[in-house]
Amino acid sequence: MSKNRRHGAQRTVQTDQLRSWLIFIGVAVALGALVWAAVPLLSRQSFFGGSTVQSNSAVTVGLTNVPKTLDIRTTDDAGLNRALIGNVYETLLSRDEENQPTAGLASTWKTSEDGLTLTFTLRSDLRFSNGHTLDASDVVWSLQQAIQNKWPGAETGFSSLESVVNPDETTVTITLSQPDASLTRTLSSRLGIVYDSEAHVDYQSAAAGSGPFTIKEFTPGSKIVLTSSRDSGAKTGTITLSNFADDTALLKAARAGDVDLAVPSDPASAAEAKNDPSVKVSEGVSTSKVALLYNNDTNSILSDIQVRQALRVILDKSALADGRADVAQSSEGKPITLGGPIGPLEPGYEDLTDLFPLDVAKGQRMLNYFAVNYLGTFKLIAPESYQSLAQAIADQLSNAGLSVQMEALNDEELNNRKESRDFNLLVTVLDGTTSTASYANPDSLTRYNSADAQQQYADALKATTDDAYQNALKTYARTVSNDAASDWLYVRKASVVASTKLSGYSAQMADERLLLKDVAKQ
Repeated sequence: MSKNRRHGAQRTVQTDQLRSWLIFIGVAVALGALVWAAVPLLSRQSFFGGSTVQSNSAVTVGLTNVPKTLDIRTTDDAGLNRALIGNVYETLLSRDEENQPTAGLASTWKTSEDGLTLTFTLRSDLRFSNGHTLDASDVVWSLQQAIQNKWPGAETGFSSLESVVNPDETTVTITLSQPDASLTRTLSSRLGIVYDSEAHVDYQSAAAGSGPFTIKEFTPGSKIVLTSSRDSGAKTGTITLSNFADDTALLKAARAGDVDLAVPSDPASAAEAKNDPSVKVSEGVSTSKVALLYNNDTNSILSDIQVRQALRVILDKSALADGRADVAQSSEGKPITLGGPIGPLEPGYEDLTDLFPLDVAKGQRMLNYFAVNYLGTFKLIAPESYQSLAQAIADQLSNAGLSVQMEALNDEELNNRKESRDFNLLVTVLDGTTSTASYANPDSLTRYNSADAQQQYADALKATTDDAYQNALKTYARTVSNDAASDWLYVRKASVVASTKLSGYSAQMADERLLLKDVAKQ
């Protein structure tokens, strides 16, 4: 072989070897890049930061009120609201842990000086779980649907709404016929949910929301399985909301490790788990309160304001709250007792306990004005779960010389007695979001009828600033309290029981809202 041919052959071999090495290196780089990209995809982690959700991670949440339908549009149910709001659906505005309106789908909002125009600016790049874009037209459509279809609460919540338009894709403008200071709070509730106007959904059993989770499976009254939406930032891949017959069964499952997070219906039931090292009991403040409602009917003993006021100075509310496992605690660790219809997580709250300080002798003197036959026997009824509290109330009144007949009733019996108005005093749990307004309604359960209170509440709603709204509600609450429309005993706590391996949950208002996006298990 000639020299030139040998050199050419060598060059050919070297070229082939170089080509092989380049192909090998290229394949290796491609495989490396594929692995580099696949690892965060499988774990939903980004090497550049972001969410750390494991696609195969799972958490079980135990409840006692898993809903029988998913149609949150037409069903105003506390269990349904708690399961879906903030998890499957998002609202135009949201609420913080102090129950104050905060940014939701709208990043900012402003109210005109006359209170008649509210302008909302939406966050950018919003999407529904089905991939559809969420823009201002969906907000307008959702509000129109609520009004046109008369969804529960819409007639009252949107009574002042005159028009709603979207001048562009990220702006919503609401015009009112008169100011409504409560509208921002309405838009942070069920009526503030934004739905996909282009979706075709059987809302009884499915959903198409913009929240961090989608509905994977639903068994009415038994189970809801949620899966994290793509790029949602949720820290758990699958969350199962599982129903239990009662708190006893729920707490047993939590302590056995069958449930990662338990939310009992009665916060007091969580106390039995406090000494169990395998779980952690967390407590927060609720918007609900325990009250002693007065029957203000004209044929009731309590139609007389002096009798009502006398009872308020006779009852020792600190003693009634002492040792009860469902009483919320202040930051100083003291039971939060009440002196008026508004609780600490509601607009217009102020401590009114000094309006009727404990003075049994004064109460007795006030009642001595009446003949014994006029006062008669006070009929005190209560749910069975509050029998011990009702008995303590009856004992205090009896010790002051009053005749009291106390009955602890099951739900059916209790409802019958309320409907027939066969009671003078009623121990009950009040929902903070609706009970405050009830004293401005003469047809409410107490039948309290005050023109002053009704006007003051109406004036509060017409306030054009939040400060004016809060101050007007304080005036209203003082009138209702001074009239002794009822008595308000204490704020109820919210409790959750969780595995020690769980993080990212909150007990604050857990009886009303249960945000699951940050929940994760080690």
